[in-house]
Formats: sequence, structure tokens, C-alpha cells
Amino acid sequence: LLESVIPGDNLSLSSIRTIRVLRPLRAINRVPSMRILVMLLLDTFPMLGNVLLLCCFVFFIFGIVGVQLWKGLLRHRCFMQFNTTNILDQALFESFQLPAYYIPRDQDSFVCSFPESNGMTKCSDVPKLRKGNMTCELDFHMYNEQLLNNPHKPINGCINWNQYYTFCNASDHNPYSGSISFDHIGLAWIAIFQVY
Repeated sequence: LLESVIPGDNLSLSSIRTIRVLRPLRAINRVPSMRILVMLLLDTFPMLGNVLLLCCFVFFIFGIVGVQLWKGLLRHRCFMQFNTTNILDQALFESFQLPAYYIPRDQDSFVCSFPESNGMTKCSDVPKLRKGNMTCELDFHMYNEQLLNNPHKPINGCINWNQYYTFCNASDHNPYSGSISFDHIGLAWIAIFQVY
């Protein structure tokens, strides 16, 4: 048996020497109170198994309920919807290179709910854009009119781009890099474990 485990003529037993890591376990027999403690821990394994089985059952039930209720709902984001009839306005608007959906500064994502559903956050709840200590109040048309009327005059204020994120639709990503999701039972168990 030893010849099949160790190849070649060199009978290096270094792999067997790694068992020396278990030497401190001999101290269990030397200290009587340690032996009692270890035996007590070994006796509790069946009870811990029952608790683990109950925990898995609870995770399984709540995972099924979570998948049935919230599958795909955490992917909803507020997308940009800009209604314009002027082709020049559309080209100027697209030149600002804004993200496709609203991403808040202090959070990973802003999950919206459809107008007909009973969700807590709607796209109308997207806060106004802030640049430093200034809250942006202008819309694109006001900014464009001020720029066309007097191109050399500095414009007081900034465009609130967040007001155009009005269309709630499904995206490709779940919150927090996909770690919170109820799209399938595995991700549901991870989300339940994080809450539990």
C-alpha cells in the first residue's frame, strides 16, 4: 500500500510527517477538565445536528416563499426617459453620456417598483442631483434656452439630470453585485442567511 501512495524510489515520508500537527491533541488526556469538556462537546453533536436540520428547513421554506414572491423584482431600476421632438436637443442630450439607469452615490442601487404594484419606492422618489453643496434645479430645456439666449453669460445652477429617470424597467443586475437576490433558491438562501 505504501508503494502505491509514494511514487519512486525516494521514500520521503514528509507527507506522513504532517500528522505531527495533531500532537497537541495528546494534551486532552493529560488535563482531566479538558477531557470532560471535549466529551461534553462530542455529546452535543446530535443536538446540534437537530438544530442545523431545523435551520435548513426554515431556510428552505423561506427560500421557496422568497423566490415565489420576489423573483426578478430586485432588478428593477429607474431608466432615463427623455421626450423630445427636436433632433438637436436629442443629440445634445445624448452627448452628456449619462448612465442608462439611476445610480445613487451613497448606495449600490435604487430598486424601483412599477406604478401598478405596491412597492415602497417609485421613480418619482429619485432625489434631485447635488453637486457639492448645490442642489440642481434646472431642467434641460431651461438650460438650453439660457444657453441660446446669451451664450457668454454664465448660467447659475445646474441641470437636475435625475428628474429624467422616470421609467421603471428590469435591468440585468441585482443589488450589491448580485449577492442579494431571490432569482433562485441558492441566492435566496444567501439573502436569508444575511438577514438571519
